[in-house]
Amino acid sequence: MTMKSNLRYHQRLLTVAVAGVLLGSGPAWAQSPPPDAPPHAAPSSPEAAKPRREAPKPESRAEILQRLYGELAKAPNAAAAEPIVRNIEQLWVQAESPTATLLMNRALVAANEKDYDLSLKFLDTVTDLSPAWSEGFNRRAYLYVIRLDYNRALGDLRRVLALDPGNFRALEGLVQVLRTMGQDKAALDVVKTLLKAHPHSPGAQETLKELEEAVNGRGI
Repeated sequence: MTMKSNLRYHQRLLTVAVAGVLLGSGPAWAQSPPPDAPPHAAPSSPEAAKPRREAPKPESRAEILQRLYGELAKAPNAAAAEPIVRNIEQLWVQAESPTATLLMNRALVAANEKDYDLSLKFLDTVTDLSPAWSEGFNRRAYLYVIRLDYNRALGDLRRVLALDPGNFRALEGLVQVLRTMGQDKAALDVVKTLLKAHPHSPGAQETLKELEEAVNGRGI
């Protein structure tokens, strides 16, 4: 379940990175509002002469992300959730450092060419340069899974969730890794958290049933 949705997410980013447009112009909600009229413009009516209300302060990236997480948790169906998911993913890949962005793109291109050693080197630098950017750890965890290095993947996924508890892709990945490691009880707890964050995560309900049967059947 979770592997398929994670693969689609990573493959979309690989395609965009190779095209050279990852982190290009931001989404509509991130663009600057049109400028106010010049301060010397003469009022055209008594109404215009009234003091102008101060424009509302734009939402920060963190505020937008939390708002979108709230909307995703309440989405009535998968169709309604999909555009919210895409907007969240756009926010995840926005780094504060241009250097981190460049290195991330190079890591994605290297991974697309299956040069995982080089990709990991780039991602190591990204996480050192921008330790508060959860996406660097998320990308690296994905590569660790490809290399079957589950302990390191586990560490990076937990780091992502410490930085960004609502990151449903990290939760999906964590379920997969824990199941692979035979930790069904822990995976069950995580999938329950996942369903609260993203109720329409592909295959999550089926995984919940499988894990409940496995855990209850063994009396864990």
